[in-house]
Amino acid sequence: MAKFHGVGPVTAAKMQRLGIETGADLRTKSLDFLQHHFGKSAAWYLGIANGKDDRPVVADRPRKSSGSETTFERDLTAAAEIEAGVEAMADDVWAWCEKAQAFGRTVTVKVKFADFRQVTRSRSFSAAIARHDLLRQAHYR
Repeated sequence: MAKFHGVGPVTAAKMQRLGIETGADLRTKSLDFLQHHFGKSAAWYLGIANGKDDRPVVADRPRKSSGSETTFERDLTAAAEIEAGVEAMADDVWAWCEKAQAFGRTVTVKVKFADFRQVTRSRSFSAAIARHDLLRQAHYR
């Protein structure tokens, strides 16, 4: 439940104690039940669980991140192949950063395996990475 907009850790824990683990669980509860436990927020939670969200869509807001994703034709197992793949994606990200003149401090690499298991690693730096070579070397530091 903590992944629902507006549900923080305290509310998620309370929902869990009430047997609400998923949006499907939340949809089974009556508005009265939810109001008793969550007050004014009950209608919001129920609406979100039912796919209702009246907040305006802001389509042209500034982008805050850049990413590159690649599905390789075959599993990469050799270190040199993996490194070449990561560096090619870093080059894609750098092209966007340079064009947008937007540079960040955090580099994240996500690897999804053939069995859909996923591993994510992030590294944050004290200053923005404002040079291409620094981005390509970020995983070494």
